[in-house]
Amino acid sequence: MLEKPIFASLADFREQLECAEFWWPHAKEVLIRHDLLVGEWEPVAGTGGTYPTIIHGEVVVKFFGYTKQWRTSFEQEKVAQMVLAQRIEIAVPTILASGILYDDAWGYLVMSKMSGLSWEHSDLTGLEKQAVAMDLGRQIGLVHALAFSKDYETSLLELDLISAAQQSSFPAHLIPQIEAYVDRVPPLDTVFVHGDLMERHVFTANGRLTGIIDWGDAAVFDRHYELAKLHLDLFDCDKQLLRLFLEASHWPVTEDFAHKALVLAIYRQAYGLTQHHTMDVFYKLPQLFNLEEFTSIEELSKALFKV
Repeated sequence: MLEKPIFASLADFREQLECAEFWWPHAKEVLIRHDLLVGEWEPVAGTGGTYPTIIHGEVVVKFFGYTKQWRTSFEQEKVAQMVLAQRIEIAVPTILASGILYDDAWGYLVMSKMSGLSWEHSDLTGLEKQAVAMDLGRQIGLVHALAFSKDYETSLLELDLISAAQQSSFPAHLIPQIEAYVDRVPPLDTVFVHGDLMERHVFTANGRLTGIIDWGDAAVFDRHYELAKLHLDLFDCDKQLLRLFLEASHWPVTEDFAHKALVLAIYRQAYGLTQHHTMDVFYKLPQLFNLEEFTSIEELSKALFKV
């Protein structure tokens, strides 16, 4: 009988997070439990995630545990799959099984493996990135049109935006302007969002989108919440890619688009810190801009998001 994984500290947990040798016995137990252990594949650990994943052939086992919020993350990802099931055209992994492995500890999902490679490892040409951006826009347009229960809505009101910004690469000299800037944001446009469209979660093959993985951060927020990771991470602030995405998704771009996008990026930073070990939505900005040149948040928002 396997013993459930126990870690002395977060550092201990993170040291084993991407270790296939450590997690494979537990993943194997899950696959046997659901009669899904097929073939003699070498198990491979996923990389860069908050929770451990093991890839075995054409299936992926994702574990949820150790963190304070693991039960919430586990339930959120299951709920997200229920919402996504409304439209078979949305290219996402299929849930094959789920459960709790060890006496109310370590939830798991068994999913189909997404075909292709992540954007991060795809070595896309400029034209291929444009094609994938349009494919992604069409997919997210379908996602944002999904019906959802009001029970899924998440409140952002109690988040400490200032502290969260201070833990990121947001320009330090503009942080005192955040409160007033956020207070001026128009009413929110609430939809079902993926929330974490970054380079490891968007998969491609032959220069086209194959699907979107990792719906653990999916929630019901303003649609502009989607843009923080999409534009500031996946697209490297490339406005041509952003325009193609917006057009393909039939996004309602308004005059205050840049304002809403930056405000929701600030919220994404704050909420992300409640979900993950670390979070820095703005980590690429120092590589792309001379941040000291911006004298106001308005200037920053236009540089990042005005289209």
